[in-house]
Amino acid sequence: MSEVNSTCETRRPLFELLGNLETVDTFFDSVSEDVEWTLVGRHPLAGEFRNKREFLDGTLEQIRARSGGLRFDLKQMYGTSDVVVVVMEGVATATDGEPYDPFYIWICRFEGDVIVEVQAYVDTRVVTGIIERVLPAGGSGSGPSAAEQAEARSTRVPGPLRAVGDAGP
Repeated sequence: MSEVNSTCETRRPLFELLGNLETVDTFFDSVSEDVEWTLVGRHPLAGEFRNKREFLDGTLEQIRARSGGLRFDLKQMYGTSDVVVVVMEGVATATDGEPYDPFYIWICRFEGDVIVEVQAYVDTRVVTGIIERVLPAGGSGSGPSAAEQAEARSTRVPGPLRAVGDAGP
């Protein structure tokens, strides 16, 4: 195993928390309250989220409201202890009985043991499908508005994560 991959392996227990519905929320305890999370794509949930609550409400809670919960099957990890790339598959069943199984790639930058920045890529077709096809639990609301969806389709593809120690803009 290469030095780079063995270094990122120290993060494996954290990402394995995503594999169980009962521990998905525990994973997010290691995400900074003011995380910068960009969900890249041209789908209704794409966008730039400026904190953990905004990200969770705008993405994970949208999927949970349309399914029995979402967990992530970890496939591969690459990187160092400061920047980890994880490849995962979503595992859920929508309330209409159809599988929700998109691929995910998250590029996560850590400061210490806390995730402070993420660029996430997801299967646009699968995300759009569940949002357009399934009403949230209780039937109230229908997810992002037409204006939010139009804005999502124009979400820019971000540049590289800031280098460790870079104060940024």
